[in-house]
Amino acid sequence: MTIKLIATDMDGTFLDNHGEYDRPRFAKIYQELHKRGIYFVIASGHQASELADYFADYPDMWFIGGNGAELMNAQVGLSAETFAPEATDQILKVLSAYPELQIALCGTQTVHVSQHANPNFIAQMRDYYYQLETCTDLNAVTDPVVKFDIICAPEKTNQIVYELKPKLAGIAVPVSGGQGSMDLIQPGMHKGRALKRLGERLHVLPSEMIAFGDGTNDLEMFHYVKTGVAMQNAPASVKANATAVTGTNLDSGVLSYIERAVLEISH
Repeated sequence: MTIKLIATDMDGTFLDNHGEYDRPRFAKIYQELHKRGIYFVIASGHQASELADYFADYPDMWFIGGNGAELMNAQVGLSAETFAPEATDQILKVLSAYPELQIALCGTQTVHVSQHANPNFIAQMRDYYYQLETCTDLNAVTDPVVKFDIICAPEKTNQIVYELKPKLAGIAVPVSGGQGSMDLIQPGMHKGRALKRLGERLHVLPSEMIAFGDGTNDLEMFHYVKTGVAMQNAPASVKANATAVTGTNLDSGVLSYIERAVLEISH
């Protein structure tokens, strides 16, 4: 197969449950991909600037951040599409009917949470995002918002996503990141769209791309590229939309698939 671009989700896909990956193994793979002119792209809900920091050893790598709202390369810079201020206000008004939700407003650099939020939530967001600020009122945040990161009771996730879809129609799209978490993203703004934009920029066709993922927010990538690879740890609904299934995020399933199917390296 002729592959020119590989895109992968981060959490639950490329990274293990401790937020790590096999760095020596990846360094060899990346070097070989670079030699063959194959782009490696990280596509994540994390901020693109944070991803670029995390992969600082790879300055030519491309990043899709904010679940598709951001596109970044260290040499080219960051482009981001954000919610209009009135849309942010409307969303917060709808969410106010769900006081049990823990909400973070994600800008391109800073993530904002209420100082009255659950301390565990604040700690969790501080672990997930590099630059976090607490504020007295989320309605007073003036930083342009890329997406909303929301934590809820795991058993209520699907129901809340179901209820929010019509209430936020045309304003935001709720996307489950797994039981207990969801993102609100801009309509039409998803990883698949960002991958299309990047492919057009780099002159790479969807038939020349592979995408890896484990969540419903990866499905647009699967639908856009020729080869969508689900992780073994992904839900059945995600696997059903994939072309192939690889190992889990705990046994470097992404790296194993690249070695086997792209680089044709056998161990």
